[in-house]
Amino acid sequence: MAHFYLDDSKHHTRGFSLAAFAICETDPQAELTSVLRENGFDPSVYEFKSSAPIKDNPGQQRLRNHLKWFIRRNCKIAVCVVEGDGNIGPASLRLLQKAIAHKRFKGQRHEVYFDQGLFSSRQTAQRIASECVGLEKCSFHFEQDSRSVAGIQVADLVAHLCGTLLLDALGHIDKKVKIKNSGYPQDLDIELGFELWADLRYEFLSVAKPNPDDEFDMSVVAVEPHGLFIHESVGEPVAEAARKRFGEMYLGCIH
Repeated sequence: MAHFYLDDSKHHTRGFSLAAFAICETDPQAELTSVLRENGFDPSVYEFKSSAPIKDNPGQQRLRNHLKWFIRRNCKIAVCVVEGDGNIGPASLRLLQKAIAHKRFKGQRHEVYFDQGLFSSRQTAQRIASECVGLEKCSFHFEQDSRSVAGIQVADLVAHLCGTLLLDALGHIDKKVKIKNSGYPQDLDIELGFELWADLRYEFLSVAKPNPDDEFDMSVVAVEPHGLFIHESVGEPVAEAARKRFGEMYLGCIH
């Protein structure tokens, strides 16, 4: 059994919203509560939000880094891209259909948690889910308070990072950063999009490509369809950028 947590990242002026599942094979609540406490935050009143400014807050910076480390150790990622907020919830269920068809999850029971506001109502969400073929073994928890369900806070970070990756693929980000212990020279400026991609690329739900053409191709995995769903509402430039950024992942050496 796996635990699926979904949150979204909205970019209306750029023509898309992105929702992401953070998928854990065990219930992460106890560990995430400990992570919050270890970083000086009371989980009963505090929740991590990627949209909150952290530039001048070392505690939140440490927490964000710890959550990113948690993702690398414990999560698989699946994303859907839509245009129009009303499409986020239904599209995420279509993504879920594809994700649980992966051999890693197929035939199992799963717990699935959604942040608040992704459907017009809890009743609407339940109706749409009941009409989706293949989701009979999923126990749904709609309209969840992310303060109480810490896995949604992780999904919030995943959606934010993946949204930033798509913005980068669309050419909207030109920020560069320096990364300690990256294997590159310490004074080298690295594009933010590349740094995020390098950090997350192993975590996307994927399968080996059939019939690879060469050694390079053997290092590339297919994220689509299990880990990527592009809704028909999305304009062609965004759909093309999303497929280019997320559709396949190169897992070989980048140094």
